[in-house]
Amino acid sequence: MMSSDFFEGYEPRYEDYLLPTLRVLSDGHQWASRDLREAVFDAMGLTAKQRVYTHEKSGQRRVDVRANLAVHHLRRATAVEGGYGVAQITEVGRRLLAEHMNALSVADLTEIPAYREYVPNRESSGETVTEEDEVDGALLYAERGFWFVGATFDDPEAEAIRDHSADFIARGTWELHPDSTEKLKNQVREMRAGDRIAIKAVYVRRRQAGVPFRTNGHPVSVMAIKATGTITGNPGTGIAVDVSWDQDLTAEPREWFLYTYQGTIWRLVPDSERAENLVEFAFGGAEQDIDSLRNMPYWTDRFGDGATSTDDDGGAEGEECGGGAERDGHAESAAQPVYTVESIIEDGCFLGEEVLAQQLQTLRQKKNLILQGPPGTGKTWLAKRLARALIGRNDQTLITAVQFHPTVSYEDFVRGWRPSGDGRLSLVDGTLLQIAERAAATPDQEHVLVIEEINRGNLAQIFGEMLTLLEADKRSADHGMHLAYRREGEDPFHLPANLFLIGTMNLADRSLAMVDFALRRRFGFADLSPEYNLSWSTWVTERVSDANRADVERLGAAVQVLNQAIAQAPGLGEQYRIGHSFFTPAKNDRNIPFALWARTVVVQEIEPLLSEYWFDQPERVKTLVGGLVAAIEAAE
Repeated sequence: MMSSDFFEGYEPRYEDYLLPTLRVLSDGHQWASRDLREAVFDAMGLTAKQRVYTHEKSGQRRVDVRANLAVHHLRRATAVEGGYGVAQITEVGRRLLAEHMNALSVADLTEIPAYREYVPNRESSGETVTEEDEVDGALLYAERGFWFVGATFDDPEAEAIRDHSADFIARGTWELHPDSTEKLKNQVREMRAGDRIAIKAVYVRRRQAGVPFRTNGHPVSVMAIKATGTITGNPGTGIAVDVSWDQDLTAEPREWFLYTYQGTIWRLVPDSERAENLVEFAFGGAEQDIDSLRNMPYWTDRFGDGATSTDDDGGAEGEECGGGAERDGHAESAAQPVYTVESIIEDGCFLGEEVLAQQLQTLRQKKNLILQGPPGTGKTWLAKRLARALIGRNDQTLITAVQFHPTVSYEDFVRGWRPSGDGRLSLVDGTLLQIAERAAATPDQEHVLVIEEINRGNLAQIFGEMLTLLEADKRSADHGMHLAYRREGEDPFHLPANLFLIGTMNLADRSLAMVDFALRRRFGFADLSPEYNLSWSTWVTERVSDANRADVERLGAAVQVLNQAIAQAPGLGEQYRIGHSFFTPAKNDRNIPFALWARTVVVQEIEPLLSEYWFDQPERVKTLVGGLVAAIEAAE
């Protein structure tokens, strides 16, 4: 834990925030928590250095924790009122301000009967909770749970999908569909008494009507907040929790735009302005700061102040989707069919389903995967299809591909200074920060960055502090770090949990340096080999016009003989073998003249490669090439 030296000799206690908070609120306006804290910090004269120190448990700024605690004590004394996330001074607060012009302490607050009679709402789970841990009858703002959940799923008795919100409110509960995945049930088990919960429904608006900003012809994601409450108990079944709901369903749902979540359960961590604003919107009645949100990088091209309109005004209103009807948390779109491991095989992968499933599971767990193997084993091809399977559909807007080479730098990949149009230097985000921003803006959707030839660059120099932030267990604000090039007032950065990296490595390139061991620890590795197997021969046979399976298998056997010679050759080895991609037609190819096609591959691609391998042994190259040609001619 950092010493108070970090606070330049002065570390404010939460009591020090009491009087400045009342002074700011004395204007009579209702203040959002975020704005109130910053105004109090300004009134106290806290420096930027004093404001950045984070709480060791929650990762929240310590000044935020103590300012929140001060508001809690003022609420307890009835000096401040307002829903969650907002605050306004009361007559009691004005009296305190008049009576304690120079200092205000908790001891002064204890003179107020309401403060002494206050009983926390939070049900204790047995752990020790200190005064600094207790805010507004629950855990600290940063540690309290905020759950956005669906309530629409199939009803076996009615044999239809329906909204169960009214039933849940009447029974004082919220329930998950009993056939839901274990992942969702584990999330339900994590819900605690005192956590806040909101029933949501997510849908798309395709017309301007009903949207409070210019859509410019683009569809807009909407999340309706239908009901809110406080969890009062959790039996641990993974199916249901007890809830004290704040209201019935007579009021119109409040609509929140752009920053939405389609999955059945969303545990929102208020570690950004947009997330904090959503918490205040849902549970405190605050307004959405839509102007700031629509001008953020991910949305600004479509909805920002400088966005241009499209010709298409969209179709009809989108139906509700994602409000809980999906048992695995994702809706399936008819326009974008589900993409799975089976889809990879259908596209022309010759690996088994179990192997692909294991690679996909490694990617989900580690969040970073490297495919390595000889040339022609389909590393980049497979990387992009694993990305599609992770996302669940073929959506190219969620997959970004880059290629490393020796001149790529940290400034290119993460952030660096670049000339701007006015002749000055400006700080520009690189590929990684750009896709991280997009991922953070859409937390319900996986995003994938594919890095081709990842070991061609100086990885330690390119990644910098990202080497630490890449780790799966470092993908949260608690582990944020300041970037090498930091903008003024910028919070520590962390990679979002829904961003995945897939790298490819060609092991046969002599110019490549060894991969840094620190990077190896952060990635899972999958080895790819030449696959001249039954799946390959079936694929090729279906696409050639003048050969049968025996002819194709004969060619595959000849290539395997060649690969054995390469693997045993001094100075070469298995990483120099000839991959199956050289002899694999594209998915849509049909009626290929086998002999002409195969001979062309041998003469134009394989022979030049072998001439490089054995540049001083032309006779050996001639013999090996002759073996391939003989296998092809046998089919004629």
